[in-house]
Amino acid sequence: MVLVLGCRALCGRAEAQALRQDLDGPLNARSSVSCPSPELYSPLRPDPEGTPTVVGVALLFQNISRLDDVEQTMTANIYVALRWHDPRLADAGRGAGSANCPIPGKELWVPLIEPENLRSRQLLYDKRFLVDADGTVTLMRRVLVEIANPLDLHDFPFDQHQFQITLWPTFSEVDEIVFQPLNRWLVVNPSLSRLGGEAGAAAASVRESARIARSGMYSRYDLVIEFTRDWSFYALKLGVPLILIVLMAYAVYFLPPTAVAQQVAVGMTSMLTLVAYMLALGSSLPKISYLTRMDQLFVGCAVLVFISLVKAILTTKWVQQEATNVIHRVDILGRWLYPIALLLVMLIALVL
Repeated sequence: MVLVLGCRALCGRAEAQALRQDLDGPLNARSSVSCPSPELYSPLRPDPEGTPTVVGVALLFQNISRLDDVEQTMTANIYVALRWHDPRLADAGRGAGSANCPIPGKELWVPLIEPENLRSRQLLYDKRFLVDADGTVTLMRRVLVEIANPLDLHDFPFDQHQFQITLWPTFSEVDEIVFQPLNRWLVVNPSLSRLGGEAGAAAASVRESARIARSGMYSRYDLVIEFTRDWSFYALKLGVPLILIVLMAYAVYFLPPTAVAQQVAVGMTSMLTLVAYMLALGSSLPKISYLTRMDQLFVGCAVLVFISLVKAILTTKWVQQEATNVIHRVDILGRWLYPIALLLVMLIALVL
């Protein structure tokens, strides 16, 4: 008796493993074979009570159209592929082809899934499914989605991120639906829009987990796609103008004491230009409660420009006091210390 039960358990595991491998197999080509008869459709799961239905899941990234640092969202055009085995729809007459059929409303059982961090979505094309000779059903939908994902922007603009998309069964616990990653189907289009960075490899995993405010355990599908920001874009667009503004303020250490008005004008102009530049870039930089590397660079440069303005104002007082030696010493020290301080600011903000 024990041997019989053990044999049944081993056979069941072998069948389950074969089913999982079959779901991850290639898709049969569409053909002109007929769809299943309507009386074969059923709103009930194809597996008996107590046996979970294995649902293969894959996300195919067609394009990433937007990465929003301010809202911390990703907008992508993706295909969502679901595969499961329904022997009630099997028909050996289909051969090596697949029937392309419209989804008949609620008459056909279809696994209901929902993403965890979805902001919005737009479904494209009509709902249709493919079914092959052994009853393997393939449902593929093209969707334009906006996914929210918290980002760690401390290293901005040298940051790297992992955008994660999590899918759950809408209602079914692990005793009804178990996800299976379709690794062969996991594709990231190599010609993705770069959007100031590089999209890397994608990795999918499946595990059982509890859900917030729900009882029981659920199968979850996690897809992680890596993204590395192209810092050279920000170096040219943000860094170069910022350094030029700081160097403009550096000119106060080279103007003669007799040109006090010009020193104050240069200091004021540099300070106002820097403030206006920071305000103009405020809408394109992340609104977060901590300083990024770029923020540290802005703050350090603002301090240097302000010191130049203070030096220009103090020069007016020293000229009135005829403190020529003081002005000369401050100018000499400033010509050496100012660029050293700028290099230290860049080193601390961008490297350390």
